[in-house]
Amino acid sequence: MRETRNLEFKETITSTFLKTVSAFSNYDGGTILFGVDDDGNIKGLSDLIKSCLDIENKINDTISPQPDYVLEPNEVNKTIKLIVKSGLQKPYLYKSKAYKRNDSATIEVDTLEFSRLVLEGKNISFEELPCKDQNLTFHFLEEQLEKSIQINSFTLDTLKTLNLYDNNNGYNNAAGL
Repeated sequence: MRETRNLEFKETITSTFLKTVSAFSNYDGGTILFGVDDDGNIKGLSDLIKSCLDIENKINDTISPQPDYVLEPNEVNKTIKLIVKSGLQKPYLYKSKAYKRNDSATIEVDTLEFSRLVLEGKNISFEELPCKDQNLTFHFLEEQLEKSIQINSFTLDTLKTLNLYDNNNGYNNAAGL
């Protein structure tokens, strides 16, 4: 067993796992196994109850907003499975920074990705943002058609007739516009 984009091993409980909780919450979720070394060997933890409380307190005290997670202690091998679910209230921050997984490493997101996470948390995409500096209508195309081939009424049928619209590829430049 090895670490992946959605699986992280931690032999002990230190604050380094909190970046990964942020990353899992911001993206597809994932699992952190405590008491397992980087090679996937089970080492176990000495006190599962205390360890679970420590993990829970660290998450609750440092990740904002509160992520959705489940702790599953395993008495047999003395490990703890922390399952972090992908969150809806993105971005999830640790020390005012958002993180993502890059293969098996956890890294800070850049400014553009942070903006995308903020929009995703508001259920908005970049494409849906209003643009104040552009008039994104077909008015320009209508004017050009009226000037170049004296068309007074502009419809989708007009485009098909002029072979400006290809059902498979969208608009083409058959009219030389």
